[in-house]
Parts: sequence; C-alpha cells; structure tokens
Amino acid sequence: MIKQTPICFLLLLLTACGGNTDDLQQWIQTSSQGLRGKIEPLPVSEAYHPFSYQAYELLDPFSSQKLALVKNQNMANAPDFNRLREPLENYELDKLKMVGTLYRSGVNYGLIRTPEGMIYRVQQGNFIGPSFGQIKQIGESAIELSETVEDTNGAWVQRSNSLPLDQQGQSK
Repeated sequence: MIKQTPICFLLLLLTACGGNTDDLQQWIQTSSQGLRGKIEPLPVSEAYHPFSYQAYELLDPFSSQKLALVKNQNMANAPDFNRLREPLENYELDKLKMVGTLYRSGVNYGLIRTPEGMIYRVQQGNFIGPSFGQIKQIGESAIELSETVEDTNGAWVQRSNSLPLDQQGQSK
C-alpha cells in the first residue's frame, strides 16, 4: 500500500493539469497582438583607414631635450636668484596689510603691516611676497605689484597683483 501511494498521487497530479484551457489560450493571443517590436538595423560601419605617421624627424614633445630648449629660451624673464631677499618676501601677500602711505622728500612710501604687527616702509622697486613681486606703483588705496611666476611649461611670466589698503586699519 505504501508503494502505491506515490503512484496514485502522481496520477492525481497529472489529471489536475489537464482540462479546458481555451480561455487561457484566447487571453494569450489577444494580449500579444500589438507586441511586435521593431528593431532598427545596425548602422553601416565605415572601413578602417590606418594613419601613417610622418613626423619622425620632428622633436618629441615629451622629450627632455624639448623641455630644456624651452627652459633656456624663457630664462630671459627669470628673476634674479642671486640678489638678497627682502624681509617682506617671506610673507604671503594675503597675510600682509597695507595700512597707509607716506610722502617724504619727493618719494611716495607705502606702509605694510606683517602678521606679527611690525610696520615696514616700502617704496617703488622693493620686493614683496614669495612670487618675486616688485612694487611698481604706490597709490593712496593700493600698492601695485608685478610678480614673476613660473608657468606649467617652465616659462617665467609676469603677472599683475595688488595689495589694497586695509580699510579697518586696526586688524592684525
């Protein structure tokens, strides 16, 4: 009897799967009528044309020879590394404050305060800041500088900068 139970169960299971499934077949046909998708054809690929490199005789742009050549050409604008540095060249420009001007004996001076509270008197031609900034003009509201900086190619270029008058005057 125990051997016949699985066989009876299997026969019962198979008969449960049979029957009238016309409504199911009709639903599948009606729901899939508008589902035919359109796939666009692949684009036509162009034939590969190899590139023939013809610049073998030119200097490699990444070679050290080219960099040395450019560096030698741009040394004309380089700052004088042999001159003695002035005390205000040890400070970043944003740490220094212009606190006033002074006119004495026909010379216009600027007054600069360091972060430590020291006041320095500067004039046209003095150097200030770490970027070889040379004072070009001292006005009542700002000190105009010309800085010499090295760009990404190793060339020394001039850029303008200014140190404005500290309007608060009391900040350190």
